[in-house]
Amino acid sequence: MLEVTSQVNKGIIFIRLEGELTDSNFYRVEDFINYLLYKQGMLLYVFNLERVNIVDCSLFNIIQNKLTEIFLSCGSVAFYGVPRALKKILWEHREQLFYVMDEREVFQYISL
Repeated sequence: MLEVTSQVNKGIIFIRLEGELTDSNFYRVEDFINYLLYKQGMLLYVFNLERVNIVDCSLFNIIQNKLTEIFLSCGSVAFYGVPRALKKILWEHREQLFYVMDEREVFQYISL
């Protein structure tokens, strides 16, 4: 089961995921991002994965594709609490990503 919550603070969307991030439930996150990106024009994202306890390896290509969509729209992404396996996959986008120790730290790196 995956729980997705969000909050907007100073124009940045904070997306908090909790539970199991699998191929069968990632569509919820993907649909949410698509809505924010294409319908609302949101370009600044912070993903808090601190409470994700399982990441399905089959998601890595889908996650990379979604990040590329955000970057092609001139967006920025920061991660907090990224599981080690996911960090290895996201290494490809290391020049475009921010890894922060605390959600509040994102305001030092991303601004409107």
